[in-house]
Amino acid sequence: MADAGAHPGTWLADPHLCLTVFATGLTNARQMAFAPNGDLFVEADAKVFALFDADHDGVSNASERAIFAASIEDRAPLNHGVAFSPDHAWVYASSDATVFRWPYAVGSRAATGSPEIVVDKMPAGDGHVSRTLVFDSAGRLYVNVGSEGDVDQAPEALALRGQVRRFTLPSPLPPGGLDYGAGEVFASGMRNEVGLAFDSKGRLWGVENGSDSVYLPQFGNIADDNPGEEINRLELPGSRDFGHGFCWSEFAIDGGGGPRTQWAYWGYPLAQTDAWCRDPKNVQGPSAVMHGHWACLGVAEYTGRSLPWNGDLLVTSHGSSFLAPPVGRLLARAHVVGDAIVGPITPLVGHAVDGGLEQGTWDVRPVDIRTGPEGAVYVSDDLGHRIFRLGYKP
Repeated sequence: MADAGAHPGTWLADPHLCLTVFATGLTNARQMAFAPNGDLFVEADAKVFALFDADHDGVSNASERAIFAASIEDRAPLNHGVAFSPDHAWVYASSDATVFRWPYAVGSRAATGSPEIVVDKMPAGDGHVSRTLVFDSAGRLYVNVGSEGDVDQAPEALALRGQVRRFTLPSPLPPGGLDYGAGEVFASGMRNEVGLAFDSKGRLWGVENGSDSVYLPQFGNIADDNPGEEINRLELPGSRDFGHGFCWSEFAIDGGGGPRTQWAYWGYPLAQTDAWCRDPKNVQGPSAVMHGHWACLGVAEYTGRSLPWNGDLLVTSHGSSFLAPPVGRLLARAHVVGDAIVGPITPLVGHAVDGGLEQGTWDVRPVDIRTGPEGAVYVSDDLGHRIFRLGYKP
């Protein structure tokens, strides 16, 4: 249902929810990270901004933000990632080719000192260009590099892309940083794992954007619903390959194997078999699947108490125009019980039409999602250049 106090045209699954605009004017707002003092850092307009709310009115206006860091001269511009090191001594940000870092002191809103190059020579140019950054509790850096094309099969692409690499950062860093090729391939076979997040139990979750077109001769046109967008646990035992380039995950096929069933890409030069794709020694299946073409870009465990989802995963769907009518452009919830996702992935917020949810037409394209220190949920929007705040009214 819609809520009069929420962002106009918004559908809310629960009448107690309220979505408000926290900040505007942040061109192409992407990944976010909270500082220990509560400032919200966001990559936008090829810069890293620090947002704050000095007058406690629930809005970070133009006077309540600062440019912490900007793109480096003679280097590709910052375009997505931002993260704090676990000790909060550094702020990290990424271009498509390089990961940088700046020294940080709690409460500072402008970088001091020169940036350091942390990781360099990532595959740049063609293909997916976002480079998401996350850290584990041991201080190791994880970087996502998406595929070069819709379905990569070229050996050079599979060797370097469609994967998450892990870097153990020495102190001090070597001049020029670490070469991307020296990073450990932590997980592979993921077309574009833009959303990455560790939860409170140390589990690494990711959301994967599936390919545009799939076809199976026995079923005909199945591309409207498939492949399913995936929620993956990246640190599970067994294969760390999630199949991209050779296999895809079913969301819904009439007469198919059911959600999460693995199928081989049909008609490609380096095709595998369905049986090969369903062998867990070869392919790690997803923990859950969502409707095809949702284009999920963010995932985070809800760690607050003011909303009724503690311990669940929240997912942002950027939306896709592959289908007509389009799908996605919403926030959704995955209910976590123990180590498993239970039940369907349920929409929480989207576009309200005639009292119901209409996918794909919201004036918001959600990117990243984070739990704020007060328990609200913050969402970046690279269409309207905004940050939203989702709260709960008793």
